[in-house]
Amino acid sequence: MTILFQSHSGREKEKGAGPSAALAAPPTGTDIAVDEQADFGYFVPPLDAPENYLPLSAATVGELDTLGDLMIEAAAAPNTEDSGPDSTMPPVLTYWGQFLDHELTARTDRESEITSVKEPHPPAVSSTVESKFRNARSPRFDLDSIYGGSPIGPGITADTVTVISGLRHPTLVNKMRIGTAVDPGPLPDGLDEHRDLPRYVQVQAAVRDAALRAAQASLPPPEFAKFSAGLPQRALIGDTRNDENLVVAQFHLSFLRFHNKSIDFLASHNTGWIPDFSSAQALTRLHYQWLIVEGYVKGVCDPAVVDRVVQDRASHFFKFRAEFDARRPGSRLGNALPLEFSVAGYRFGHSMVRAFYDYNKNFGRSSGGAFLDKAPLNLLFGFTGGGGNIDGPKKLPKNWVMDWTRFVGVAPHDSADGLPARVARKIDTALAPPLGEMVKEGNDETDGQLKALFKSLARRNLRRGYNLRLPTGQALHKHLKQTGAVESDPITDLSAIFNSKPQLRDFVKNSQSKFFERTPLWFYILAEAEKGGGNKLGEVGSFLVASTFVGVLLADPDSALSRGFDPTQSPLRMGDSSPIDSIAKWMRFASVME
Repeated sequence: MTILFQSHSGREKEKGAGPSAALAAPPTGTDIAVDEQADFGYFVPPLDAPENYLPLSAATVGELDTLGDLMIEAAAAPNTEDSGPDSTMPPVLTYWGQFLDHELTARTDRESEITSVKEPHPPAVSSTVESKFRNARSPRFDLDSIYGGSPIGPGITADTVTVISGLRHPTLVNKMRIGTAVDPGPLPDGLDEHRDLPRYVQVQAAVRDAALRAAQASLPPPEFAKFSAGLPQRALIGDTRNDENLVVAQFHLSFLRFHNKSIDFLASHNTGWIPDFSSAQALTRLHYQWLIVEGYVKGVCDPAVVDRVVQDRASHFFKFRAEFDARRPGSRLGNALPLEFSVAGYRFGHSMVRAFYDYNKNFGRSSGGAFLDKAPLNLLFGFTGGGGNIDGPKKLPKNWVMDWTRFVGVAPHDSADGLPARVARKIDTALAPPLGEMVKEGNDETDGQLKALFKSLARRNLRRGYNLRLPTGQALHKHLKQTGAVESDPITDLSAIFNSKPQLRDFVKNSQSKFFERTPLWFYILAEAEKGGGNKLGEVGSFLVASTFVGVLLADPDSALSRGFDPTQSPLRMGDSSPIDSIAKWMRFASVME
């Protein structure tokens, strides 16, 4: 993907007729200027054996909706901290995971003929899903959301090249463009104010005009009108999904700053590296890719499973790709990702989302003078390019710049005062109340029932898994055990996990669809983690995430994992000459954290 104008939800624009349009047409709607498409396929060979899947009936869809409703916690009272149990994981892992998801996949949340949650029954057969459902992202950790991808390739227009060029600083040509936060303040720390994403309000007219022409070519008139009206405050970044909530937006900013600080470091130290764009880009990617395994994957997965996958060189992932290629010889695009990962396993992060965050001294714990004592999730969506709260100069207010010390685990604080803990929620089967009434979703629906459906993340995830014909959790677990990918046995009666949640236990046990033994895969992954305490994924979830991430890295011969890179080999160093070997050091090197 080169430049992506896309939100998480929405509908696909009508495609042209003919098999080529269905098999290999570039993404449409709000997706523009791609340089690669890729496949999705099944880890469990799609035999369509009934025992491997949820029962095919409208009644099953109704029970999935009921299960989704049971997963959303009820708010004790407005503006009170959610009651979900705290994990030991720092909150950065929640949104780091979202950034990584945007690196690998796009379109898994969009409404189309294959993926409709509005009309999920009857689902397409597995072979149809594999032949028609495409990934609109290049499945590599190459930071194309930061750098814009290659400006050369099929479908690349002059307007695309202009927008990509606009990502770079207009005069300091080796650096990336960043934005400046504006009053009202104060800033949360003693660092500089250059901590907003670059926005179209600050760029040359030629870049804005190119973006408008590119968007107009692919958007229906009503969507284009909305895009055009909001263009000044929109972030000029490779994937606009990274400006849909403020934590991901500030995480994205750290990459732009890391790149620019790399230029400064190489210019002021005799390392042998030339302080130019290519050097900074290469070092940013290598540090990022090393942190993916050592910081993120080992932070959310069982480290023993991760080590096993690395030592095995992700053999099961490459076997999956080879089997997919063999059964799709006439329609494959290549570089397939497992549907079980993209549509179920990797959605575990939704359970880690908090309703409120201790965000900074202005919107969190403070010695006095704070605006609010916590930051509601809805405001973190509001202070973005499409959120409606960036007004006036169309830039981020200084008082909403993030204090990363409260998110990366370096300044822990308990929640005895009733304010949000500086940890993520546990990985389990309960979702925070705002995810049952998502502020930015479903607002264009006039039918009340459809609006409620699109606003419920749990119902959407469960319907999507049914709609895309995912195997049950037990079927996947059995397959992984038989092939030697995991060592544990499937959970034969999932309801036994929920003795402390009698309503959920009784529903799962007594459901007509027999969810206790034929469990929706996403719910199974969450329940497996809950059974183990909720501070890591269980073995199946850990395998899905670790196998996919390690496999994607090893498939790239230039990745940190393929090269055997570690931070001690880098010319970049912290002020005390130590290597940049943690997410906290990443943030400090980028000067977005004190």
